[in-house]
Amino acid sequence: MRAAVVGLPASGKTTLFNLLTGSTWDDAGGNGGFSPGNATEMELRMGKVPDKRISYLSDFYKPKKTTYAQIEVSDVPGISPSGNGAGGEMTRFLSYLRTVDAFVYLVRTFQTAQGALPVDYKLDPVDEVETLNLSLVLADMQVVENRIERLKNSRKMSDFEREELRLLEEAYPHLADGMRLDLLGLTPEQVEMLKGYAFLTLKPVVLVGNLSEDQFLAHDYPGRKEFSDYSKESNLPVVELSAKIEWEILGLPSEDRSVFLEEYGIEEPAISQLSRTLYRALGLISFFTVGEDEVKAWSIPQGTSAKNAAGAIHSDIEKGFIRAEVISFEDFKESGSVGAARSKGLYRLEGKDYTVQDGDIITFRFSK
Repeated sequence: MRAAVVGLPASGKTTLFNLLTGSTWDDAGGNGGFSPGNATEMELRMGKVPDKRISYLSDFYKPKKTTYAQIEVSDVPGISPSGNGAGGEMTRFLSYLRTVDAFVYLVRTFQTAQGALPVDYKLDPVDEVETLNLSLVLADMQVVENRIERLKNSRKMSDFEREELRLLEEAYPHLADGMRLDLLGLTPEQVEMLKGYAFLTLKPVVLVGNLSEDQFLAHDYPGRKEFSDYSKESNLPVVELSAKIEWEILGLPSEDRSVFLEEYGIEEPAISQLSRTLYRALGLISFFTVGEDEVKAWSIPQGTSAKNAAGAIHSDIEKGFIRAEVISFEDFKESGSVGAARSKGLYRLEGKDYTVQDGDIITFRFSK
């Protein structure tokens, strides 16, 4: 699964990208790219999804290797307030975005001195979200318009194409009003029908408010209530953070970081919360395999069967699946060991059709 960080120039995208992908100050040339708007090419890296459950299991088993879940994250050129892509390459930009599975909209809540935006640009978090949406809405509207024209000009339509045409004609005015397709109230069957178009406004979105240091300490910024109301009305999760603070803390010696986190009142870096929020937005859950060699989180779509989950590890395990030995993380933690959980009847044998739950610790039995 891949997520793209998008935002206006000077929003701090590259810094957020570096935080999400665990880049160090040395990786980023000492400043983490904290010169907003400096991304001119698309860049792709892997980002770790922090999980206290994996940390607990690693402390318990003390394995040779610990592996967290990961998400591919891409940094893309900024979208200008006029809606034009950076460098006039909007077509290439949008074509790339169709290959990703979710978006992180980075919204700047503070004025910048870098001059990357027009001097008369009025700062408004909701307006920035709408600006980011606009380019994607217009791109989807063009796809819908072209497909409607082709369907209407075809000599003969199948029943599926007639239903497709009806749905697209319903979607077009919605897009023309500047609305995302995920607000159209589509059924799962209708979403499946449109899947082949890779519509940008059907992809999950996580909103991120990027605060200045003063705003972060004050827990407030201009337009915060409106931004919060917008996220609720649009059913989009929102995470507030100060990318600058978190990046500066990351640049400190490890023994000093906890002191500064406490000084800022940060129990856990917000970037960790964002990673997990993005993971959920992608519809992913984790199951765990444990042992002295490795403790590992495996990413699977929510609703995956035990047999298919086995295939995430290796196709041979899926083919030869016999059963899954399952205990939930919470039951394991409360019991203190697998043996204690088994004596309590909390260690279960499940068949191929069992739906794997987030946090399941699984041992797969299979024929070779």
